[in-house]
Amino acid sequence: MGFVSDKDLLKKRSGKYFDVIAGLDAKSLTNTQGMEKLMSAIQEEFGTAESASLPLGIVSKCFLGHPYEVHTLDLSGSQIIKHYKINEPMEADFEKARTLAKHNAYSMVEIYKDKIILIREDGTATKL
Repeated sequence: MGFVSDKDLLKKRSGKYFDVIAGLDAKSLTNTQGMEKLMSAIQEEFGTAESASLPLGIVSKCFLGHPYEVHTLDLSGSQIIKHYKINEPMEADFEKARTLAKHNAYSMVEIYKDKIILIREDGTATKL
């Protein structure tokens, strides 16, 4: 069964989870096998394959260099990785996390239907 409570959502994230998300800039996930590995790691992290229990997506700082500033991983079904340039509009659900994702205090921002979870580099999570 997937996460049902905020307590579960706020558990510390694993190093493996961080490694997979960090790989978004490495272009190692562009092939089908890479996406399967990514989704498997995310499902393992959250203890479920039920998409309703997973984040809608993840926004994090992009390290491809100028003009890119953030990237998204859309988990709502399309499983699309997109890199956004400075001032390039994002989908509304993701746009609200953009500034937080660029902040050095957070490694990534998980977007849920009704909440945002901020993830620090040490894996700790905070609900916004």
